[in-house]
Amino acid sequence: MFSGLRQNGLFYILEKGEDLKLRIGQVVSVSNPQPKYTQFGAGGFAAQPEMTVDVKVKVDDEVIEFKQLNANASIANSGSVIVSDSKEAMSAEVEGLLHTSRGILDSVSYHEKVLASCDGILRDLNPSFKKEKEQEEKMTMLEGEVTGIKDTLRDMMSMLSNALDQSKSKRNKEE
Repeated sequence: MFSGLRQNGLFYILEKGEDLKLRIGQVVSVSNPQPKYTQFGAGGFAAQPEMTVDVKVKVDDEVIEFKQLNANASIANSGSVIVSDSKEAMSAEVEGLLHTSRGILDSVSYHEKVLASCDGILRDLNPSFKKEKEQEEKMTMLEGEVTGIKDTLRDMMSMLSNALDQSKSKRNKEE
């Protein structure tokens, strides 16, 4: 639990950016538990407030502050960063991310088939969509043909240039 953190204890920070990165730091300080806010339950009575702590952690040469962590939790997620005071909790979180990513990658071929099927179904349901897709396919085909023609012309120009150069060098040798 974050409220049980002690100075110099290990603290795990998982950054979920473009690359997943785990940073391990040492606790510099932990504030005393404070109520996050007061909730009023049924009948107008104040419910037990959630207690939070602020934690400062030294990672490499910088000190990072994490504010209002649930004092009774051992892992917290704030979008792109997951923090924990427990190696086991962080391991479970990473295993969850791994499982999710494997599931997504395993489903890629299914989703590619869905895309192809939807495209065909939309063509059947919507004649203007069908016409638009056919025009896109024709344009793509024409672009490929134009590129092929350009390559052929470039090769022909290169061959003509080489032939002219050889012809000129032959004439210069004869003279």
